[in-house]
Amino acid sequence: MPIIPTNAMAAAEFLVRYLYKPISLTSQKQYFAVTETEHLVGGDDWVWTDDNAKVLEFLSRPEVWRRYPEQTLQVLRFVQSMCRGPFMFRRVSTPRLEQSTGGNGETRFTHSLMHGRYDLKSGIVGAGIRFHDVRTADNLLLSDNTVEFSYKNRRFILDVEDAITSVEATQQGHVLTLRHSGELYFKPRWLTVRLGRIDYVYTIDARSMLIGVEAVLQVDPGANVADVVLTIGHDQLSHGRNEVRYNTFGMNSPGSAQPVFTAGEPGQHRIAADGATYYSIAQAEIAGFALAVHSAPREPSRLAEIDVRVQDPGQLHQIIARYRFDGPCRGARLTASEEKLLTAGGFYGRRADYAALMGEAVAAKPAQQAALDYSISYDYGAEINSVAKCFAVCSAEPDLQMGQITPEELRSFFDKYVADYFDNFVSGHYQRQNTIMSRQLAFVILGAVTMYRATSCTAYLDQLQRLCDVLLDFEVVFKDVAGQPASGFPYGMASHRAVFVDGQSASLLALTQAARYISDRRFVLAIDRGLAGYCIETAALQLGDRKRKVDVLATSVDVEGRLHTENAYWNFNVGMSLRFFAALRNSPDPELQNVALRHRDRLDLFEAVLYWQLRKCITERDDCIEIRTGEFSSETNSETQPWVMLGLLGHPYD
Repeated sequence: MPIIPTNAMAAAEFLVRYLYKPISLTSQKQYFAVTETEHLVGGDDWVWTDDNAKVLEFLSRPEVWRRYPEQTLQVLRFVQSMCRGPFMFRRVSTPRLEQSTGGNGETRFTHSLMHGRYDLKSGIVGAGIRFHDVRTADNLLLSDNTVEFSYKNRRFILDVEDAITSVEATQQGHVLTLRHSGELYFKPRWLTVRLGRIDYVYTIDARSMLIGVEAVLQVDPGANVADVVLTIGHDQLSHGRNEVRYNTFGMNSPGSAQPVFTAGEPGQHRIAADGATYYSIAQAEIAGFALAVHSAPREPSRLAEIDVRVQDPGQLHQIIARYRFDGPCRGARLTASEEKLLTAGGFYGRRADYAALMGEAVAAKPAQQAALDYSISYDYGAEINSVAKCFAVCSAEPDLQMGQITPEELRSFFDKYVADYFDNFVSGHYQRQNTIMSRQLAFVILGAVTMYRATSCTAYLDQLQRLCDVLLDFEVVFKDVAGQPASGFPYGMASHRAVFVDGQSASLLALTQAARYISDRRFVLAIDRGLAGYCIETAALQLGDRKRKVDVLATSVDVEGRLHTENAYWNFNVGMSLRFFAALRNSPDPELQNVALRHRDRLDLFEAVLYWQLRKCITERDDCIEIRTGEFSSETNSETQPWVMLGLLGHPYD
């Protein structure tokens, strides 16, 4: 059985040799970064920003940086390139667009970063953001459109879906174009009058996350109609499957008030939207997980109102954008069109920023060579911490700068994004909003520890204290099986309340490192209780159609009188746990030394199980070491390899 690595080089060589690759966003924007896996998972070639930050932290160990200076710098540049304003964009994918036949008359498509389905005869087009885990869901359903108009002082409303007579789906290269069309007729009295032809066109491009929607009504020259309204409808928004629900609607209207509608009791509402350049349908959730549908009208002056329907309390069911064409419309060609964008993480109160972002995405689309996911990184802290490590290493070892990077540049990046973190995450927490993910916060704390250690600047110490105060709010205290105090750190304050091993270990690691510089009895008590939350569990693991039995480390929390556990089968949990246990054992704080001593036997057992698990997951290949994601997995990924190595070796500038 392979031995546990005691130096970084073989694992770093694997990353550089097999996962490090070029990525072109446009012909002018070309980078090198670490891809998710060596072999494509389900045909996908994804490059994650937060994973590259985790790789960067590992590569920034001085001995690794010296061995791979160009690769370390390139990964740093990629991480920086994915940050714009307060946003850290989540990932990039090479283009992919494939279609397959579904059931019930539907056709499905797989986009670089999305999945979708359409039933054009029913006037339905759906889309959702894609992942390689359970988070894939249907985030958007475009349907339920009407045409409204006046004829001889009477108002008429015609259903678009009822009139569909022809459909077409064509794919040319990276672009899928969907169309449904129909002839519209109405009966003012006993005569049938032709209103005209209605076309809805949807455009999906593998190189972009934008979805184009266009409604075109060619009014019959003989139809003396006026004051036409075309719609772009969003239906079944809060269907509830896989936690899909939306709670708020907001707009950006330059020079006027920015109305926000929050779903309350069931009912129908009409909101004035004259000239809005952007509107959003968003979910109240942890910022890194929250869903949203962003829309940018191509001709904002035509957008008149938004109809909102709340079917279940607190949840949006339907949003209808109404585009108005005032005055006589006989023989006219009327067009209502939008660009749409899906995200699964963001700062949705920053509507002006998203309006600008949509404009940039539209302008960049013709040159795009890869699809960019505009969702924010849910491990926002990983990027912050990795740059802090680079700053500390560059400051202490100037020869690594190579004339291409300065500590000042890195410090400026850290300061900006920590300020953004306080503005967009911490401020929401202070207002009792569910904005923060504990694991993400833990890495911001680790970055602040590194910056204070490297600079002795008291501003970082102040940040550290405030961040730790927030982290302590996450602790859930309960009684363990022996009736003694134990605790867990769930991912979120109001949702995602399970205590995952990585979140627990990251939180306790952050408090352990912070205790080097802040004497706070609360840290010691939380770490002591948190250790009591770990256990060894025999778990049943479902892998495809097979069940496996594994003995693993787990974390527990009391949920309504019964213990709920989450296990560490996946090795990124192992890396995070080993890093915490090592930091605790090596802490210079006397009180934490006593905590480690009291839990010594359990720590020895936990580490023995974790090391045994890792030994079964190491693949030796040439002069490289690959640490697979799990015992029954075939390969590693861009998160597991660096996190396990940092768990085994730590970082000299922690």
